[in-house]
Parts: sequence; C-alpha cells; structure tokens
Amino acid sequence: MPKIVDHDARREEIIEAVWRLVARRGFAALNMRDLAAEAGFTNGALARYFPTKAAILRAALERANAATEQRAARTIAGANGLNAFRKFCVEIMPLDDERLNEARVVIGFWNYAVADQELIGVYDQAISRWRDQMLSYLHTAAEAGEINPSCDLDAFLDLAMATLMGLQINAIFAARLTTPSRQLRILDGLIAGLQTGTS
Repeated sequence: MPKIVDHDARREEIIEAVWRLVARRGFAALNMRDLAAEAGFTNGALARYFPTKAAILRAALERANAATEQRAARTIAGANGLNAFRKFCVEIMPLDDERLNEARVVIGFWNYAVADQELIGVYDQAISRWRDQMLSYLHTAAEAGEINPSCDLDAFLDLAMATLMGLQINAIFAARLTTPSRQLRILDGLIAGLQTGTS
C-alpha cells in the first residue's frame, strides 16, 4: 500500500524550520540547502513544496501574520474601543522572543520583497486588514466618548502603524533602547494623546 503523505503537515514542518533558521541566523543567510537539512528533507523534496526562496518567504510572512491575528483574537475576546485597540497593538509589538522572531521574518520580507510586486501585495493585504480592524476599534471608542472628538482618527492610525513598524526594526537593531517597557510607554503615550486631543 502506498504511503499516505500529509502534505499540509510537511509544509508546516518546513515553515517551522524556516523560523528556526531565521531566529538563529536571519533571513539573509537562509538558503535552500540549509533549509532542507534543517527540515530533514532532500533538496528535491523541498522544491515540491517551496520551489523558490520567494515562496518560502511568503509562507513565513503569512504564518507571522496569522500568528499575530490568532493571538489578538484570543487576547481581545469581548473587548472593544481603546482597550481592544491597545491589545491589538501589543500583539504586533516585539515584546518577547516569539514576536521578535516575527519581526525578523517581517524585516527579511521587506528586504527581499522590495522589487517583487506580488510579495508587496501580500504584505499590503495584511496591513490593510489590520488597519481596518484597528480603525473599527477607534471608531467604537469615539462613539463611546473615550476619544477627544477633535482627533483625526485616520491620521492617528497612520502614526500608530508607522510607530509599530519602527518598533519592530528598533527591537532588532537597537534592543537596548527598545525594551518592552519602553515600547509600552510609547504606545500608552500615543493612546493618551487620543484622549486629550494632542495626538
């Protein structure tokens, strides 16, 4: 009887191996030979699942995005308004090893995908999805009177998203100045500005 292969499980094994290698060496050092060895595959077997480095990177980014969204869904649960907004931001921020590894994948993606419109589209879809969700929390907060009515929520969200992306970079390259406590202080300062109308 032919052996039954769980292709989804094998893809997941390969993505797990990508994450281990990225955590140890960064995405730039990743190559197909080392990935095959890490995952316990031959090069030929690996190519059946991920024929190019771009395909691997896309899968790694999609996993990072899914992990963020799953954590956020669990953490937010029945929360709304500013509380839900803050919880969502916290799940994006590189506050622990898991989220630092996600930041490493994202930064590797930026570097590799800069000239690849298909990969840029994958990133843009995720950011647009997150932005819409966060904006819905802000509108709920405004309706509940949690936010100063003079605040431009769209402009604030642009600032918040840029801050979150900056924290991902700084947590990797300037870790001493981007500790979890400092990151949270930055986030809480942004949110305080919404309440006073100074954002």
